[in-house]
Amino acid sequence: MVPPRWPDEQGRPLAQIALAARAIIFLMPAPTNERQALERERDELPEDLAAYQRELAARAPADKPQRERLAWHIHRVQKRMAEIEVQLTALRTEK
Repeated sequence: MVPPRWPDEQGRPLAQIALAARAIIFLMPAPTNERQALERERDELPEDLAAYQRELAARAPADKPQRERLAWHIHRVQKRMAEIEVQLTALRTEK
């Protein structure tokens, strides 16, 4: 089966769309190693945690499903922060 060759909604041929997607992915900054990726994630997680905590504080106590969802997210972020610290400690001791 031959893939369609008609243009998308913006009038671009499908081949150009794939090329544009590849260009966007190419321009994304990539960490050079695992340690840097973990450090970047570690630096971003406190902001996520604070946002979830602010949203939880702003929720009415009667909004139980949303409060439970936010509490779950808070727990997940805290757990991930601890996992990252363990992984970074292990990487430091490998040297």
